Amino acid sequence: MRGNDLIQAGTQETVTGHGQTEYQAWVETLPQPSKTVPLAIGAGDSISVSIEQSANEQWQIAFSNNTSGKTYQLTVQYKSSLSSAEWVVEAPSARRGRLLPLDRFGTITFSQASAVRDGQTVTVAQAGGRAITMISRAGQALASASRLGDDGGSFSVLESLL
Repeated sequence: MRGNDLIQAGTQETVTGHGQTEYQAWVETLPQPSKTVPLAIGAGDSISVSIEQSANEQWQIAFSNNTSGKTYQLTVQYKSSLSSAEWVVEAPSARRGRLLPLDRFGTITFSQASAVRDGQTVTVAQAGGRAITMISRAGQALASASRLGDDGGSFSVLESLL
């Protein structure tokens, strides 16, 4: 990534101090913290997220819970360098950027992943995307991506069992 800007959207699973699990959808535009959005999500739901530039510095972010059929969309103003597109499974962070342990997630599947380059929609493969393995501070693999599917836009992220 060449810029220090970031517009992203996704889902998260949080275990509360009382041991209950909560699922949320969220949007983040750096340097602002992430904000949850009002879309109900449950364990195992299939979620689609798209981020599209609709005008100069204007972005439409759309969520669809494919399992329940519910949707939510919003428009945000944001100046982007348009320097990268990423599909990520990441460890959560706490105050002051401290990373928390990665949850036991098994496998997460991404499908129909695409980006727009020079006005044309391209798959991850066509964009020259590459997999990155998440490693611990001790150098152990925590999660790794599978090879891209034949469509060039699908892959899975697998939890490494330590």
